[in-house]
Amino acid sequence: MKYGGKMEATIALPDLEKEFEETMDELRFSEDLKMSVRNFLGILRQKSEFTYAHSLRVGFLARKIARFMHLPENALFLAGIFHDLGKSQIPLSTLHKTAGWTSEDAKIMESHVMDSYRILRDKFDFSAAVVLLHHQFQPNAYPLELPVSSQKYSKAEQVLIEECGRVLAIADVYDAMHRKNNKLEEGEFLTEEQIREKMLEFNEDRVELIEQLYNVGILERGIIPTDNPDEQLYEKAWQYLPLNISNSRVPRETARLVTLAAALEPLADKAGCTTRFTDVSRHLKLEYFVTGAINLGNAFEDLVSRLNGSPCIQGIYSHALQAQRESLKNRSGGRINQGIIELLVPIVAGQHLFYSGEPKDLSIILARAKNIALKSTGRGDVDSLIAMKRFAHGLCRYNERPVPEHPEAKNVFEYYSMDLASSTSVTGIAHNGEFVNGFPTVKLMYDTIMNSSKRLFMRKVEEAFQHGLKMHDKGVGRGFLADCVAAAIYLCLSQNPKIQLVV
Repeated sequence: MKYGGKMEATIALPDLEKEFEETMDELRFSEDLKMSVRNFLGILRQKSEFTYAHSLRVGFLARKIARFMHLPENALFLAGIFHDLGKSQIPLSTLHKTAGWTSEDAKIMESHVMDSYRILRDKFDFSAAVVLLHHQFQPNAYPLELPVSSQKYSKAEQVLIEECGRVLAIADVYDAMHRKNNKLEEGEFLTEEQIREKMLEFNEDRVELIEQLYNVGILERGIIPTDNPDEQLYEKAWQYLPLNISNSRVPRETARLVTLAAALEPLADKAGCTTRFTDVSRHLKLEYFVTGAINLGNAFEDLVSRLNGSPCIQGIYSHALQAQRESLKNRSGGRINQGIIELLVPIVAGQHLFYSGEPKDLSIILARAKNIALKSTGRGDVDSLIAMKRFAHGLCRYNERPVPEHPEAKNVFEYYSMDLASSTSVTGIAHNGEFVNGFPTVKLMYDTIMNSSKRLFMRKVEEAFQHGLKMHDKGVGRGFLADCVAAAIYLCLSQNPKIQLVV
């Protein structure tokens, strides 16, 4: 998301509040906790929507930094949204003052930290302790004396509280610098590069962290000319390939893009998924995803070679089984790439049906994927799909988890339709429905990535993931959505062959 001031007009308060509710769902807050949080924030919202919006943005940013640093996301999100609660006690004549700022005004404003602490303690004790520190890391630190907590924190917990307070201070000042600083009568917005310089200046004890946050895109640096290659050099990257890029459906190029999409998907910051910041479990390490992605290429190259030689669909799911088996080469780990393979086999087939060399309209391709690639398969394809699922389950030792056979299904479309009808879990319904309904989540994510105003590829993918979350029940498995992201990335690359997507 974008932050504050000059960009704030693009994020209406209802959008911030929607993201706030979605974040509480992602963090699996109980209904009682959600109600308590809303009640606390309601006090601030009533006093100052400007300060309330700032608090929400700080909470979102603090949570992202927490995930990057492997700190408790819940605690920093709560500390972020609560850090300025005490400003509900500040007179509006001071809180919204835009000129003539005095030392007396500063003294009144400083009281908000202790007021925030008093409001939160005994209800959100850990967050209260973190909030107490968010102005302690600046030259004119306040409050000068910190109260003794009624809670007995261990030394490890005290260190964690201080680290979370340091992160909160970073998130707070970053958001604040995206507004006009009328209190100091500067009256002008800072550029992204000016903000970066001040972030480094104000955080001399955390220069390395600030640089890392900019490098991974959590903090936005803005566009720098050296970020993008010379256009002529970019053209030469295609010129000397032993492929005609206008003929984007050749087997080797399709295999490359499948591999690239599957390898890129886990890098973006997506809650509940393995990312470049964290492995979601010991079975789902980032290196397993990258290895598995590279191993997919041969199966999809064979699939495209088959379809380019003949438009016959029956038998294509033997390549799905091949891809799943080969994804295990040279790695340990669990069930990697099953969903990606399932989504991409019909989509790739839909692209190559009646192939004429140029990318077709995506709606036509997805319609072909559903109405031809799925419906023209045979029972042998169903059996290959079942064998693929069993192999994938075996990777996680799901030996007692049966794979439905649906013996009445004559083709893969019927198999997914029958499985959808018998599904009871929200993830099963979403997964099977994706095929039966013509890949709506993949299409939404493709459109989001292609139309996103965000510059960085990772931000585009994160936005697409969030749109997918909104489309489904909040309990849907994050792995299913990650699979849809991978399919969408593949389509962005294959439908727009020379796109400079990764920036």
